[in-house]
Amino acid sequence: MALTVRGSLILAMQEERSKASLADLAAKQAITEVIHRYCRGMDRMDRELTLSCWHPGGTDDHAPLYHGSAAGFIQWLWPVHAAMISTRHVVSNILINVDGDLATSETYWTVTLRTAGPRGLVDIVGGGRYLDRLECIDGRWAFRHRQSVHDWDRVDPVVNTMSDAGALPLLVPNNPEAPVSKSARDRGDPSYLYLANLG
Repeated sequence: MALTVRGSLILAMQEERSKASLADLAAKQAITEVIHRYCRGMDRMDRELTLSCWHPGGTDDHAPLYHGSAAGFIQWLWPVHAAMISTRHVVSNILINVDGDLATSETYWTVTLRTAGPRGLVDIVGGGRYLDRLECIDGRWAFRHRQSVHDWDRVDPVVNTMSDAGALPLLVPNNPEAPVSKSARDRGDPSYLYLANLG
């Protein structure tokens, strides 16, 4: 009988740990999707999607570029990004600590900003880390505060692109008649239609 009671207690403890582990995994996945949604919102110039990554009243610290409310950050950044030809935010090495409805995370970022310089196109390339404080409110994870830590950057002149390569034998198209999926910095990007249709 003692073994049965002891065995039941051990099973109950293991079940509780398992439930906690599953809850943490679900939270980490939801937080990872917030981090990815931020990048997508920035690169597609989708203000609503980007702002959805913060809870109302959330803050952002990209000092010295910006320090204040998340809504103010987006308002400041939008014309800066709109003046660029393209932006590409890529994230990796995501570490997340979850404690109930609160979490912190560190995410490595690399950004490429293509813009017209005085002597032609340039790519501003940089890397750093996002340090986030998140909270789950009514089942929705979002940033309470995001701090961007700048690690490095450089500016590269764009000498050629694949579209300039007509005279250069870089790649020979196998299907030159096939329509090209053109990237767009708005909801006209093919990804919106693709992600909305599962069939």
